[in-house]
Parts: sequence; C-alpha cells; structure tokens
Amino acid sequence: MLTTKIIELKKLLMAEASLVEKMVSMAFMGLSSDTKNCFDDVLVFEKRVNQLEVEIGNKCTTTIALHQPAAKDLRTILMIYMINNDLERLGDQAVNIAESVVDLSLNPIPAQMPEIKEMKESALKMLKESLDAFTNENTELAHKVCEDDSIVDDYERSITAQMIKLMKENPQHIEVYLHIIRIANNLERIADLSTNIAESTIYFVDGIVIKHHQHDD
Repeated sequence: MLTTKIIELKKLLMAEASLVEKMVSMAFMGLSSDTKNCFDDVLVFEKRVNQLEVEIGNKCTTTIALHQPAAKDLRTILMIYMINNDLERLGDQAVNIAESVVDLSLNPIPAQMPEIKEMKESALKMLKESLDAFTNENTELAHKVCEDDSIVDDYERSITAQMIKLMKENPQHIEVYLHIIRIANNLERIADLSTNIAESTIYFVDGIVIKHHQHDD
C-alpha cells in the first residue's frame, strides 16, 4: 500500500515538473512571437502547477500520518515534498520571465545578446537533468547539476555587468536593460532551485547532506 502511494506521488511530481519545464520554455517564446498568447499560456500552466503543489503536499502529509514510513520510504516522501515546493517556485520564476518578455516583445536588443539564450539553455538543461537524476536515482547526474550551477552564475554576473555598462552609455534604454537583468536573475534562481532538487536527490539516494558542504565535516 505504501509503495503504491509513493509511486502515485512520484507520478504527480513528474507531471508537475513537466508543466514547469514547458512554462520556462514558453516564457521565452514571446520574444519572437505573440507575447499575449504566450503569457496567457504560462499563466494557465501556473494555475495547474499551483493546484498540483497543494495536492502533492496534502498527499505527502497524509501518507506520512497514515503509514508512518521509515528509512528510505520516509526520505522519499520528504524529498518529494521538498522538490514539490521547489517546482512551485520554479513556476513563479517562469511567470516573472514571461512578464518581462511581454515588455521586450520584438525588441531587437535581446536578440543582440547571445548570452541570454545560452544562459536560458544552460538553466533549462540543469532543470531537466535535476529531474532526470531524481527520477532515475542518479547521483552522478545530480552532482553534475550542482557543479553546473557556477556556469549559470557566471552568465548572470556577466549579463548584469554588461547591462550596467549599457545603462550608462544609453540611458534611453534603461527599462529594456532592467528587464534583461530581471530575466537573468530569474534564470539564476531556476539554476539554484534545480541545484536544490539535485541536492535533495543525493540525500534521497545516499542519505548524505551536501547542502552548505556539510559532507566535508
């Protein structure tokens, strides 16, 4: 019975994860297409993600209360609960990006910055790999996700520095540059949350806490 409940929780979590991945991709589509439709689609997906977040959270607490799991089963449910919260926050980042994209629709400036696209692809890759690592209990892939976080951090610092420089040179475009910084900040948060999922996977599989380098003690 407990095994069936855990399988059900995992399926719900993967459904939520799939929606979040699509939200992040759709948020950027508005840069070259109908932003209103893209933004509306992101909001529709966000509503479903929020519903799933509540449903999964309730099922986790009910499962623990009714079945009193121990050892790996308990870790599994707790990790599903934590990842569920991270996925809901990831959806919020996608909405933030979509909001900025609405104001940047068909603006030529973002297209002149290949780093934005590269950063998006790196962050999305981290998200996908973190979810794959959890699904397949692949700690090697989870460690890779944690290491890749520095790549996205470097993009964020580089883009922010470029935008500050451009603000000084072209103050008439400050609003555009601020939106680009906002997008970069939200992509950096997506990478951070993906790292959280990877760290949760390592704890789930090996029972080792690597957050804040606690495993070094």
